[in-house]
Amino acid sequence: MSAVPAARRRAPVALALALLLSAVSSRAEELRVCMVEDDLPRAHRVEGSGFDHDLFREAAERLGRDFVPVWRPKAPPYSEIDDTDLPFDTLLERGCDVVPSVPGQLALGRLDGAIDLSPPYYAAAFEIYMPSAESLDWAGLPAAVAGRKAAVRLQSLAHFAAQAAGLDWTSQPSAAEVVAAVDDGQAAAALIFGPALASLGKDPVRDFEPPAGLRFNEHAAVRAGDGLGDELARTLQDLRRDGTLARLATRYGIFRLEPFPTVSSPEAIRALGIGGP
Repeated sequence: MSAVPAARRRAPVALALALLLSAVSSRAEELRVCMVEDDLPRAHRVEGSGFDHDLFREAAERLGRDFVPVWRPKAPPYSEIDDTDLPFDTLLERGCDVVPSVPGQLALGRLDGAIDLSPPYYAAAFEIYMPSAESLDWAGLPAAVAGRKAAVRLQSLAHFAAQAAGLDWTSQPSAAEVVAAVDDGQAAAALIFGPALASLGKDPVRDFEPPAGLRFNEHAAVRAGDGLGDELARTLQDLRRDGTLARLATRYGIFRLEPFPTVSSPEAIRALGIGGP
């Protein structure tokens, strides 16, 4: 029997390699989004849901990418702001491409310059939970709770603001217990971070304008110089324009969609009487 020519022997191998390369090249690029696994209303691993989860899944689809959530464990909470446990290390190490719900430039700290932020896509603030009130302003809060207590999370910005405002406060270990303190009559009102209130299915005093020191605009973070930043900014703007962002916000109780004109800063926090004049 004559030997099979070398060219014919190589043909099946070459065909298999060509098919493999074709499959790899046709696979959509991924959009890996870092999210905390138990962080409603933003994201929840078990339920596969949340405002950021659904929004960035939609963004990935419009960018022609595969949505891949990169789940991070929830760190022990010390304040409502810290609950987001921003995983900038994973972003810079290329473990993910995007970190959503970053409350502004101050959150970057020493990493300012290594990380770029998108334009804000929603806003969040410390809100007042007081079912008996339809309207309230910050200056009127002490009179509204006079003789009673305001519920806060210990060592949170709300706690420091309540102290500076001269409120009689009661600290609770979790957002759920802050709300429960009002519901069971231990406190007249709660000062609580808006997304935490949304996750509990509770409504804030709608006619309340938080002072600048208690409000934040929320951004998506990407690695500095990454071309993804501009694409993502345009996509988020499209999602706002066509109503997708508003629809998801309503589903998850996010009610401040328009960015604040001014947000928390060292000066705005000092204006609340926190940290000295």
